[in-house]
Amino acid sequence: MIPVLVLSHGNLAEEIFMAARTIDPHLEGTVEALSLPWDVDSDVAAGQLRTRLKEMNRGDGVLILTDMFGGTATNVALPFLESEEVEVVTGVNLPMMLKLTSLRGREQTLHEMAVRLMEAGQKSIRVASEYLRARRNGTRHSGGSRE
Repeated sequence: MIPVLVLSHGNLAEEIFMAARTIDPHLEGTVEALSLPWDVDSDVAAGQLRTRLKEMNRGDGVLILTDMFGGTATNVALPFLESEEVEVVTGVNLPMMLKLTSLRGREQTLHEMAVRLMEAGQKSIRVASEYLRARRNGTRHSGGSRE
C-alpha cells in the first residue's frame, strides 16, 4: 500500500493515527504521523517533512493527510507536490483513516487513492438530524443543507 503521513499542528496527527490504529492495528507500518509544534519554524517543519518523505517513499509516492487547507501543515506540504511522488488531501478525519483498510492491496495510483480517501471523508460528514429525518421518511439525503 502507498504509505500515508498524517501531518498537523499540535497532537492532532498523533491522536487521529492512534484512534485509527486502535480500530485497525494493520495501519501500523503503512501510516505514520508527524505532529508539528505550535511554534515551529516553517523551514524547520519543511526539513522534518522532507526527511520523513524520503524515509517513507518506497517508489509509489507518499500521501499526506493534513488537517485543513490553508493551515500551516498544508502550506508546509504543498511545495512537496510532485507528479507521482507526493499528493496532499486536506480535512483528515477518522473515516478517511479507516478507509485505508479497504484500500489495502488494491492496485491504484497515488492520485486515485487520494480521491477515494477524499470521497470517504466527505461522505462521512452529516447533519445528524437531517440524515435521520431522511431515513425515517425513506428518502436519500446527502447530509448537507437544502439551499
